[in-house]
Amino acid sequence: GIERCIDDEIPFEVPENWDFTRLFTICIKDVKRGKSPKYGKNNNVLVFAQKCNTKSGDIKLDLAQGLDNDAFNKYPSDEIMCDNDIIVNSTGTGTLGRIGFYTKSDNPTNAVVVPDSHVTVVRITNSVDSKFIYHCLKYYQPILEEQGEGSTNQKELKPYTISNLIIPIPPMSEQHRIVEKIEEIMPFITTL
Repeated sequence: GIERCIDDEIPFEVPENWDFTRLFTICIKDVKRGKSPKYGKNNNVLVFAQKCNTKSGDIKLDLAQGLDNDAFNKYPSDEIMCDNDIIVNSTGTGTLGRIGFYTKSDNPTNAVVVPDSHVTVVRITNSVDSKFIYHCLKYYQPILEEQGEGSTNQKELKPYTISNLIIPIPPMSEQHRIVEKIEEIMPFITTL
């Protein structure tokens, strides 16, 4: 990759020991959408659709449908969803831009889960707290909702748009503190 200076695009001031980076530089797989699924009766492999990333902020795999057995062979192993994946709904009025956080606890049956073509998966390197990045993307959610391209009913949020977001990166201990603080106050915030 070519290094480009992003100084002109930095959106706000941060303390000196923080950095700014584009999202894709801290991802361990390409920021991209899943595939259009072929559904089947297989409940060991589930397709993560937009509706699984609910409006209330929960991940609900009981809304997922099974994938056709033969179709599963077309998925590379890095497409299988992992603990701490960030999910961005990427199409559709009212759901485009919605951010979710997928964890193993959302998947009590340990099914294999793959994303469909309407969600984008963001997988963060271990050197950054993925929960911190999730909260950064939640901050950007209203902006992402405006970045859809295409006609009104078929607006799409391109993976490129998500992966090029400029993200503030504090030191790891600070990332943890911020996440703890957000999660401490979240239950008292009703207007988000």
